[in-house]
Parts: sequence; structure tokens; C-alpha cells
Amino acid sequence: MPILEKLAMKNSKKVIFLLLVILCNAFVYAQDFHINSKSEKIEVKNDSSFIREVTIQFSKSEELRLYPILFDTELEKVFNIKLYRKKKNRLKELDLGKVIEENVELEYIASKSVKIVTIPENEDIYLRYSISCNELMYLSSLRFFSYETIDSLKYQIKIPNTFDLAYKIIEKDSLDYFSIDSIKNVNSSIWNIKTTPKKVVHNPLQLFGIYKNLKVPLMQTLIVPSQHSKKPLEYMNNWYYQNLRLKRGLNYASKLKIDELTAGVDDKRELIKILYNYVQNNFKYVAIEIGMGAFIPSHANEVFANKQGDCKDLSNFLSEALNYKGVKSDIALAATFDHLSDCDFPSLSAANHVICVAYIDDKEILLDPTDPIHRQETPIQSLQGRTVLVVNSNGGKPLEVEQFSPQQNSIIYQLYLTTDSEKMLLNGSFDIKYSGISDNFLQRALKTLSKKKFESIIQPYFEQILGNQSISNLTTSNKQENLSFKGDLTISGKTFNDGLTKYLFPDFLPKLIETENRESLLDGTNVKYPFQKKVIAQIKLDEPIENFEPKEFAYKEKGMSLLFKISYISDLEIQLEYDFIFDYIFINKENIDNTNKILQSFKKIINEPILLKKKKV
Repeated sequence: MPILEKLAMKNSKKVIFLLLVILCNAFVYAQDFHINSKSEKIEVKNDSSFIREVTIQFSKSEELRLYPILFDTELEKVFNIKLYRKKKNRLKELDLGKVIEENVELEYIASKSVKIVTIPENEDIYLRYSISCNELMYLSSLRFFSYETIDSLKYQIKIPNTFDLAYKIIEKDSLDYFSIDSIKNVNSSIWNIKTTPKKVVHNPLQLFGIYKNLKVPLMQTLIVPSQHSKKPLEYMNNWYYQNLRLKRGLNYASKLKIDELTAGVDDKRELIKILYNYVQNNFKYVAIEIGMGAFIPSHANEVFANKQGDCKDLSNFLSEALNYKGVKSDIALAATFDHLSDCDFPSLSAANHVICVAYIDDKEILLDPTDPIHRQETPIQSLQGRTVLVVNSNGGKPLEVEQFSPQQNSIIYQLYLTTDSEKMLLNGSFDIKYSGISDNFLQRALKTLSKKKFESIIQPYFEQILGNQSISNLTTSNKQENLSFKGDLTISGKTFNDGLTKYLFPDFLPKLIETENRESLLDGTNVKYPFQKKVIAQIKLDEPIENFEPKEFAYKEKGMSLLFKISYISDLEIQLEYDFIFDYIFINKENIDNTNKILQSFKKIINEPILLKKKKV
């Protein structure tokens, strides 16, 4: 293996460790570089190609360092790699030595490669290299963040006057310093950008342009022909649609199967249901990103023949199948909840997903064939509140995905309990009903796990939700595409008596946000959906108590509310109930304080005992 030969030549245990770290599976690059400055001169050519010339000035280090240059072998060519040593005010070229090149293969990425350059120690070193690319659409973003320490980051973009730059900057407020200006001359325009980039915690996937659950500053870019300078969305749509057209059309085998599945069916909703379920249940999700194949789907017939593909492949086939049966449909570029940007700007960097959009009476019906539990004519969970870019022959259009209301995603717990004062127990049963997508995390487990495995994890899950109490005889029902659960419940140590008073500790009641274990949520937490949770606990007593006025605790903040109530039903029965409404998907700086305030208030309520005065006989 070439890299081991390099290690042996350097005879450094630390270098060996670092290189092994670099090359293990996901290319985990763990060195802590301090870079004085990094600059990229990007020149767009009239033939729609572009060249990036990168210059990096490294701070002095007592240790040898290894710098990776990652590129796409299908789209990019790396050349003119040079090292320089600063001597007074001049740069002296150094012997580059052997540049190690390795293919980087992940489960879903197959055309990436890395060139590893050795950076000498104890000197001010400059690294310069160029990368050419023939696909201008690939110039889709400029990063204003880094997992390295970079004191100064500069971009210069030179664009001939036959083109124009459209852009959008996200998370700009997180930068300590930022400036941008442009100069236009006879033949070109030059954009100069300077910033102090935000340093982020290292994640190997960032090397491949995959930014999950990361809020970082970024400039989304689109270089458009000058005649489209005021219509970047239209240009993006037309470019993608022209590529998409080459991947469409159904052969005899595809049509035969589609006709077989839909024989005798004319209703459009039923046609969508049949074909959607067919793709969801019979096609395997396989994502292999090679060059522009990371963005443009495979041909619909190839997807059908192989019965596999990624989101763009499956959505393209589904769209073609629907069009063939007379149901108008398109595909749409989308950005899921964990992507750093949204498709409200037309750039390839904006999208990490593709869906199918069908139409009935001009109503859009969103379909995600890679989501095995998404239900027709409901919002797609991962796209709630996001924008998709519908691609079609009419210029395309942005479409905002509907967000569920809390009432659409209800969770109802009913507890029927009886006290046993002698044994200090509460015995009884429970009934849990989910609606909407409130059970999606459970539905995924039910669909992907064996029945035995699902049953083995669901009981401990609900025992933890119910205050770590004991559950038995748990049964699951999945009628009308929503889950419900029933079982018996034994609660210990939550009730006892003294001479005049019965004490009841209500901390066995289900917690407000059951998908999160933390008592205080962190910024960026994905709660997954808005929801309304109702809990009613009917408790029969083994000794009569005196009547009391209902006790209510009410909290209301923007987008959320909690009403907790303790009621006297009879001298042998009380009722505990709460109604919690949460109208957010993410915890962020706007709602984190109010969310944690309500969580803490609820904890305080259930940690205090309920005092019930015994009725005098």
C-alpha cells in the first residue's frame, strides 16, 4: 500500500497514527491545523468551466503535517500542486515530494479521491494548487466555516460579462467579520469576499459536502447566463429539467408491470396509492453518488430493472409511472430538516433530497418513496415548513411544504388505577393512542424490526415514559395506520397514608416530550413534529376522602401551553390530567427558554405530593 511506504520513509509514530486516522472508513481527519490565511481565486470561463486556485498559508509547527485535497474524480482535476517556504519577503519553491493519492469510498459516495500533501515543520509554508471543473453548476456554494483554525479567509470570483452571480448568505450573523464587494469592467466582474470563518466541531462528512444538523455560515451561489440574471430560479429549473428529460420514458417491461398493478383502476387517488406503495415496498434504497449522478437521477427504466435507487431515482421512476397512468406529476428538489440550507434559493447546494409531486385538481400531493411510512396526502415529516423546488417544463416553482398542526399529531394517554394502601401500590391499566405522525418513530421501528425485537424494546420504552414503573400484558394495534397500545400497570412507592392524610406522588405521569430524555433541551434539538398530548389518570381510592376544589396550573408561552388539573370526582375517586400543546419542530434561540421553563414547571408539579384529607367516618 503506497501510503505505508510513505509512513516508513518518515519514520514517525505520530505521522503513522494520523495517516491511519485519515484513511479509516469515513476519512476521519483529526489534525488540528492553524492556518494564517486561505484564499481561493475562482475564474469562470466562457465555456462554462471554472478553475479554483487555492493558496494556504500555514502557521509554523514543530510537527510534520498532512493536508488533504479532496476532489471529485468525475468532475474535477487537481493540478499545479506546489509548496513554498517564506524567506524574508520572498517565496521559495520547495520540493513537493511524493503526493499520495487515495480513493475515498463510502457506502454512498464512489467518485471522491484525496491527494495528501506533506507540510514541512518549523517553517512558514505556503501550499498552492488548482482545481478545474467543466460543470459550472457544481460551483454552488462558498463555505464561511471550517474545522480548522483560519485567521483570514478570502474568495475572489472573476466572472465574464456573459454570466452573472446570484447568491444568498445564510447564518451571516454568526460571523465575527464579513465584507463583500464587486467591481465591473469591460470584460468581466470581480467579486471580493473576506471573512473570519466560524470554526466548527469536526465531522468527516463535511469533507464531502454533507452537513447534517449544522447551522453554519454559507454562501449559496448560482452562476447564470446574463440573460437569466433576473431569473435564477427559471435558469436552475431549465438546466435540471433538460438533464432530467434524458432520464425519462418507460419501456415495454415497465409499462407492462404498471398496467398489471393498476388494472381496472381509474380513480387518480387510488392510482397514486397503488404505485406509491409499490415503489415504497418493492424498491431498495441504494445511494451511489458519482459525479453529476449525485444530482441527476438514473434512467427510469434502469431503476425499474434494478428495483433500487436513491431518492432522485425512485422519485423520477414514480413520477414517470404516474404520468403514464394519466396522473400529472413532477419531481422536486428538497432540503430535509437536517440540511444546513433550504430550497428557497436555486442552487445545487440547497438540496439534499428529491421527492415526487403529483397533482389532482391542481392540488399538490407530496410523495417521498424513500420514506416507507409516509402517508399519501399528508406533509412529509422531514420537509415540514421547508421549501421544495418543483422542476417542470413550465419554469418550475418554489413550494412551501405544509407543517402539521399540533392537533393533527395527538397523543392520548388514559390510565385507570386503583390504590392499595397496605402495599403502597397503584394497580390498573393504560390505553395509549397516537394520531397523525406522532407515532412515526414507533412506526419505523415496527416496520424495520422483527415482531419479537419490537416487543422487546417497546415495553422498556413505555416503562421509562411512565416513571420507570412496571408494565405487563402489553399489546399493540396498528389499525387505520395509527398505533395504539394497551397493558397493565403497577406503580410502586407513590402512595402512602398517615393518620389523617393520604399522599400521592404523581411523577409516574408521562413526561411532556417523550422522545427526549433530557430534562432541559439544547439548542438545535429536533423534536420531530408539533403535537398535542393529553393525559388522563382516573384513580380509585381504597379510603374515602373529603371534597376539594379543583387545582389548576396553567402555563402559556408563544407556540406552547400546558394546563395541569387535579379534580375531585367522588369521595373514592380523583382525576389527574394535563393538556400540553407544542407547536415547534426544532428547539432554537427563539423558543429554548420558554420550552425549558415549561418542562421545569411540569417537573415541579409532579414532584410535589398531592395531599388528600381522609373523610371522617
